[in-house]
Parts: sequence; C-alpha cells; structure tokens
Amino acid sequence: MDYLNSILERKRADLKKILPLEGKLRASAIQRNDYAGFRTAVDLGENRLSVVPEIARVHPVLNIHEADLDLRHQYGMFIQGGAQGISIAVDPEVYGGSWDMVSTISRISTVPVMARDVFIHPAMICQAIVAGADAVNLVAAAMPEKDLEALYRMATGLGLDVMMEVHTLEELETVMDLEAEFVCINNADPHTLQANPAVTEKLVEEIPASVTVLAAGGIRTVEDARRMLDAGVNGVILQEELARMDIPQDFMEAILALRAD
Repeated sequence: MDYLNSILERKRADLKKILPLEGKLRASAIQRNDYAGFRTAVDLGENRLSVVPEIARVHPVLNIHEADLDLRHQYGMFIQGGAQGISIAVDPEVYGGSWDMVSTISRISTVPVMARDVFIHPAMICQAIVAGADAVNLVAAAMPEKDLEALYRMATGLGLDVMMEVHTLEELETVMDLEAEFVCINNADPHTLQANPAVTEKLVEEIPASVTVLAAGGIRTVEDARRMLDAGVNGVILQEELARMDIPQDFMEAILALRAD
C-alpha cells in the first residue's frame, strides 16, 4: 500500500465536502487568538530531548486497532510521562483519527496540541484551527513547492506554529528555502512507513542551529532516542512506539532523562 498517495486521494475527495464551508471556517479561524506555543514548548535546549507522544486509534505498522481507545486516559498517561506537546493523527482510515479527537484533547490539554495530517488546502488549515489545534504539520512530499509555500504563509499568518515535515534532502532544501523555523525529520518513508533512523542523522547536519527540529519514526528504544539526541535534534515524536507499552510513562521519562555528552 502506498500510504501517502492513498491519503492524498482521499483528501482531494474530502476537499469537495469542505470547500462550501471554507468561508465560515476561515471567519472562525481568524477570530481565534488563544494559541499555545507548540514550537517553544518542545524546545528544551541543546542538551536534552522533548517528548511528543502521538494519539492514534490505528497503528498501521504494527497492525494494531484500538477502536475502544480511552482518549482521556491515554492523554493522562502521556501528561504523567512528561509530554511537552501532544500530536493527534487525524486521518481516519490510516490512523483512525478525527477532528473530534483534536477538539476533545485541546479542550482539556495543559500542553500544546498538534493536528497531524496531510493538509492540501487552506480550508483544511482553518478546520484544524477551529478544532482547537495549536500547530499543524505540512508534508513537503505531498505538494509542489509553490502550494507548500502558500499553505505555510497562510497558516503562520493565522498564528499557528507550522512543523514542516521532510523525508529527504531535496524536501529539506525546499523548506529551508521557505526559511522554516520548525522542522520534523520523519525517518519513515511516506509511501511505505518503513523507518530508518539514519535519515535524521544525515539530514539534521544541513539544518541551522536556530531551527527547532523534531525526529519521528523508528524510535523504539532509549538507545534510538539517544541517537537522535547525539545527532542534534530537539525532540522526538513517539507514534506506534508507545502502542504496545502498558506503562508508556516509563519510556517517556527515560528519554527525558537523557543528556547530551
């Protein structure tokens, strides 16, 4: 299965349903002014990692489906583990997500919330804002540079923190040309979801120190997290890595305890 192209196909279909609501969504988005600073929250300095757990009902890499997931309980465990931010996987078919999940968590969260999806149109950005997100990601592989820039300028102009998500050097060069200040290096191939932590180690060397950098994908052990810290990233997004843990707080706390040599 080609995950990125499958999601893109659905997003284009969904867009037809959202476009009639664009004016109303934009009007509501413009009025919002209560954003919590996601980028600031996940930057703990040069010698330690922040931890951003991701909430999802489906974990495709592990073939785990959690239809009866207790969102508030999982959120509570992540906060207890020391999360600096919460990411919510919105796509319904791949990750079992929804905008209701974003709204539910954003209403109770004491840390900033990111809506993580494949955004392809301003109406979708406005939808994230209205749902309560403090930040969104933009997947560089999902659109031409011109469209990526337009969405980036629009989202940041409305007050959102925007995490530019890259998988290759070419994508990184594109977002650096946009002077992005917040980047996620995703070790997982967007088409197969197979992860290789060496991707971060290669790409982070090309990013200025002033940019806040998160790593995602394939961070399954404390040693994997140590590799990310030694490479020079500011934090990690933990996705399916937490799905099989009865006490994810222990893993999160172990990562937070790491310090750069």
